[in-house]
Amino acid sequence: MKVLIVSSELSPIAKEGGLGDAMAGLAPALDALGCEVKVAIPGYGHVLESCPGAELITENVRVSMGYFNMTADLRKVEPAPGVEAYMVCNESLFGRHGVYGDNDGLFMDNHKRYIFFSKSIPALCSASRYIPDVILANDWQTGLIPALMDQGHMPQTASVFVIHNIGYLGYVPPEDASMLGLSNTYLSYEGMEFYGQLSLLKAGIAYANKLVTVSPTYSREIQTTEQGAGLDGLMRKRSQDLAGILNGVDFQVWSPETDKHIPCNYSTADMAGKGKCKKALLDEMGMDQKLMNAPVAGMVTRLFSQKGIELVIGAVPEIVENGMGFILLGNGEESYARDLRRLAQAYPGRFRFEEAFNEPLAHRIMAGADMLCVPSLYEPCGLTQMYALQYGTIPVARATGGLADTVRDIKAFAGKGNGFTFDAFSPGAFANAMDRAGRYYKNRKAWSALTAKAMASAGVFTWDMAAEQYYSIFERAVRARRL
Repeated sequence: MKVLIVSSELSPIAKEGGLGDAMAGLAPALDALGCEVKVAIPGYGHVLESCPGAELITENVRVSMGYFNMTADLRKVEPAPGVEAYMVCNESLFGRHGVYGDNDGLFMDNHKRYIFFSKSIPALCSASRYIPDVILANDWQTGLIPALMDQGHMPQTASVFVIHNIGYLGYVPPEDASMLGLSNTYLSYEGMEFYGQLSLLKAGIAYANKLVTVSPTYSREIQTTEQGAGLDGLMRKRSQDLAGILNGVDFQVWSPETDKHIPCNYSTADMAGKGKCKKALLDEMGMDQKLMNAPVAGMVTRLFSQKGIELVIGAVPEIVENGMGFILLGNGEESYARDLRRLAQAYPGRFRFEEAFNEPLAHRIMAGADMLCVPSLYEPCGLTQMYALQYGTIPVARATGGLADTVRDIKAFAGKGNGFTFDAFSPGAFANAMDRAGRYYKNRKAWSALTAKAMASAGVFTWDMAAEQYYSIFERAVRARRL
């Protein structure tokens, strides 16, 4: 089966979050199943600079943008073994540095950039004579593709649309509707109209042959008023075409046995290295050395409301005063960063805020912390809790989305638990869960057994398993398209 994955991100060359990692993991796993897989991404300026040998496949392909035309070049690169990527290049739209924005904020023409990207896909498939059986489109940046296919483009190709986060709707101002190249039927309420604007995400949901979300629980949550972002009715309407498939983990990158970013490797057979990683992390972060005998929590996140940062800010005083250490790595909204800097000043040696995106440090926190905090408001899948389990770092997570599918509370799942969960989105509920984890930590024998269970449970989160489920969806999508 020929599969074209279309995404705005692909690790390691174009990554802003979990989407890039997901695409980098899924592509080779599908290849291993016998699929002929290619990935299409925008040719961002910084990516082209990092791939100077990218092969030019075709150039000056005309892409209609309504009242005017633009052109796209197609270049090929292999960012990782087994991953063949095509970059859609246009200097005016993608030549700048940054994926969605730069230090000054989001690019104001993002909707135009990704309309162009989506509309280039049928044109470039035709120009390169590559006609896939399935296009796997991802999030709002590619939501236009299923609508174009429904309108008649690529009639022999099925569309599968993956919702990684329903909260990002991909708005298009009505005055730019001509760029879409869709008839008025597609611009109606039954199509992509959304409260006076047009939503590219809604287009993907409405017109794809099959739909996927990145965890089973999230697939149910987005059918509710509370978490459906205004699209819950449409999600319920399309529920028979919707599947929840957990993302996998790249265990070649995230493994305490081989991780090149941590000071000492370890495994379930020999856990001595984890203590050494903790000592090194405390030294690096300037933390109180007495914490070697107390629980240390880590958190690796973006500073946005979705991630529950307000819960951390509200709960840290109680957590630290109960004897724990806390290390938080992340950047994002300044209001959150300001409050976290204030807490770091108030609790030196006990609370450390590292304001950065630093992947090597993320690995060291994963290995050196005793527990990992994921207090998200909502979490479509989440990867950090899966990484934590692999490193024997116990998750303390809110039971939502993919967190509920991967973290089992030791009380609710007697004998099979691998972490601590809480339900209410409040600082108090988070602090109580942390207190439970802290008290459990005091029983060193029980904690060691929990660590072993956690590491054993991580082994099921593989891309091989996810790829088999995707393949089944592809087969159903092809049948639906060709009826």
